Amino acid sequence: MNPTSPNPSTGPSEGRSAPASAPRLPRLSRSVAVTGVVLMAAAAACAWIATPRVQAVTGAPSLEATVPKAFGDWRVIADSTTQVDVSQGVETAQEQPYDQTVMRTYANSQGDQVMVALAWGERQRQDVKVHRPEVCYPAQGFAIRRLEDGRPIATSARAQAVPTTQLLTEARGGGYEAVRYWIRIGTQYGGDGLAARWYILNEGLAGRIPDGVLVRASQHLATPEAQGPSQALMEGFLAELVAASPAAARAMLVR
Repeated sequence: MNPTSPNPSTGPSEGRSAPASAPRLPRLSRSVAVTGVVLMAAAAACAWIATPRVQAVTGAPSLEATVPKAFGDWRVIADSTTQVDVSQGVETAQEQPYDQTVMRTYANSQGDQVMVALAWGERQRQDVKVHRPEVCYPAQGFAIRRLEDGRPIATSARAQAVPTTQLLTEARGGGYEAVRYWIRIGTQYGGDGLAARWYILNEGLAGRIPDGVLVRASQHLATPEAQGPSQALMEGFLAELVAASPAAARAMLVR
């Protein structure tokens, strides 16, 4: 062999490492694959079960048209006072929890005035539900000076008295406002936000979408000491309002 001839065992590739082979991916065992499929199927089934398919309320009447503007000694009056907005904080239509809102001021022959806000939503969801006044009032410049359970209000439309909450608020520019309200989601009253979420979740698992309503009465006060008489007045007012409403509207206010 010619000593100057290149050695076949060496050559241009001499000194270069062989190209690395592609890393081998681990192979999933049959049991792991089956477990993954089962978990995905279970998640899909849970999502299907949790999706509500039955609407709680359909064909609801107009509260504006059916809730009376006059009953007993009370009459709706024109009032330039701006009430606390029940939709405060809503940025998009998708976040709006209400399908109907009614805001009025009533007066009686004694000169007493009561502001009323009714806000009803057909579909209550975990992330979009009735707003609590103790959240709306501070958002609009009021300080909460007192928050407590109010005496339940007896109505002829419900076997049990309606649980209520009462507030004493102070406006940023001075003056006070007494508030009496209830929130109904489906058949549940009262409770905090967590209780409402739990109720809505359970209704969803049962295939139901609950409706919800805020019924709120409020009155301007010169001094905080006037809260007691004001709460008693609003208690009677709300009971009369529910009793005077037609059956279809009552079913939206109380249940």
